Amino acid sequence: MGDAIKLIGIVIVIIGFALKFDTLATVVVAGIVTGLVGGMSIMDILSTLGAAFLTNRTATLFILTLPVIGICERMGLRDKAVDFIRGIKSATTGRLLSIWQVIRTIASAFHYVLEDIHNLSVL
Repeated sequence: MGDAIKLIGIVIVIIGFALKFDTLATVVVAGIVTGLVGGMSIMDILSTLGAAFLTNRTATLFILTLPVIGICERMGLRDKAVDFIRGIKSATTGRLLSIWQVIRTIASAFHYVLEDIHNLSVL
């Protein structure tokens, strides 16, 4: 039963998500509490969290882009986007999906070109 207390992080995540707390904060708090209950020092916990953020680029990009998104929202970007979308009378579902597919195709083509350039520079 003593090892079961180390699973307290799972309970914290479930409660945090159920109460709709901030996702990133909930996961970080759960990780810190689990580390403390597991006998890790604060420095070990911070080192582990830092290594996880460095290896997981998605979390790092999220943290970097969050202030930009907040500033855009504050300046009324969402309202401008709604006005723009309402102004487009000829936008049908089929046309929007076609445009989206063209954008995805072009983006994937650039991805493969850049990947090939990177592979050549590594050689």
